[in-house]
Amino acid sequence: MKPLMSCPTRYQQAMIAYLQHTDRAEKQYELSSTKIPEAVVAAVGTTSDVFHYLTIGSGMGLHSPLPGDSDILALIALRKRYRKIKATIIEPSPDMIAAFKENVRKEGPLLDDVDFLWNAMTLEDYMENEQPKQQFHCIFVVGVVSYLTDLTKCMKYLYKVLDKTGLIAITNGSDKNVFIQISRTYSNLMEGFSTPATEKLVAVFNEVGAHCTVSEMEAKVDIISCMQEDSQIGNLLLDLFTHVANFRETAPRDLVDDVIQFLTNPGLLVHRSNDKVTIRNSQEIGRASCRERV
Repeated sequence: MKPLMSCPTRYQQAMIAYLQHTDRAEKQYELSSTKIPEAVVAAVGTTSDVFHYLTIGSGMGLHSPLPGDSDILALIALRKRYRKIKATIIEPSPDMIAAFKENVRKEGPLLDDVDFLWNAMTLEDYMENEQPKQQFHCIFVVGVVSYLTDLTKCMKYLYKVLDKTGLIAITNGSDKNVFIQISRTYSNLMEGFSTPATEKLVAVFNEVGAHCTVSEMEAKVDIISCMQEDSQIGNLLLDLFTHVANFRETAPRDLVDDVIQFLTNPGLLVHRSNDKVTIRNSQEIGRASCRERV
């Protein structure tokens, strides 16, 4: 079985299929454009001459897998409150950075006053090579926690470079998340995808003296097409859920059948009818800040 992450075109197709069949877009939009910026402004205030923003990974888009959508929403909102913003982007894929830059270009004057610093590397490489003295007012870690190789080291570093008035915003799959449940159940699937419990994130931040809160963002995805063997959409969704390219065609038949049955287990299933099967795919939103100002 071939890892989905090694097939960029197939991964993009799978992401498009997923985003077209989930209700996460509206909730992610509110989180990125309103909730996080408002929390940051409340914490930081509006007196800073330069607002420093850091994002880890370019994330996935709201309606398509275009890099930077969540960051762009947040930056547009923050730009209304801060005269000058410097945004540091850490993304290991040059192709994703190129697409992110194009996304920024399309926004035109909405991001004119934002200076972007592009870093084509992993967070671990950035930590090793850059060691910036700059402290950041907002650190965005959306949908990438599962791909960090040393979670504890990375979270401690991010807290180290957080301004004393700043905020770290992190999204992580909850126990009601299909990707988390599959990765914990099938050890031979989800290559390159780890499953840190949010409790571990909280424990790391508590260890360094941070204040951390967690809330849940409920989301659902319609998987009825996964039950249809000749459905292109269903096959793409199965690829994404398992992180295996062409999963239905290349995996052992009994494994395919078992995964499809697992998708409708009581821990995931929300609704089942003749024309729709929806399952849970919820996210947990963590916010970390300096305890001394709480």
